[in-house]
Amino acid sequence: MQTTAPQKETPTTGSNQTAGVKQNDLAIVSDISRAINPSASDYVRELASVGRARLLAKAANFASLHAPHTLWQRRMKVGASTLLVRLEWPGVLAVFDPATGEALARSAPGQPEALLNK
Repeated sequence: MQTTAPQKETPTTGSNQTAGVKQNDLAIVSDISRAINPSASDYVRELASVGRARLLAKAANFASLHAPHTLWQRRMKVGASTLLVRLEWPGVLAVFDPATGEALARSAPGQPEALLNK
């Protein structure tokens, strides 16, 4: 004697779901959205910030390779002597004695009025 398992009736709507099971009304998706940590958006922002910082570092490296070392240079009269003022990569303002080539003053990068502390 063979016993067969009762077969489930397939719905007439043409879907592959078994009879008696309700359609998924996005309950699973809404459960996932509630389960996401509120700091996930902060994490994504942090990843984007790290990506932008990496891109900026690559651009700075590229610019340092392709930009001329001396961006601008002029002679400046100070009393009876003449000094050489130079704007160098990456935005450093330097003052030199043209006779000796000695650097008399150098600014912090990107801050032409701030003296570099050595």
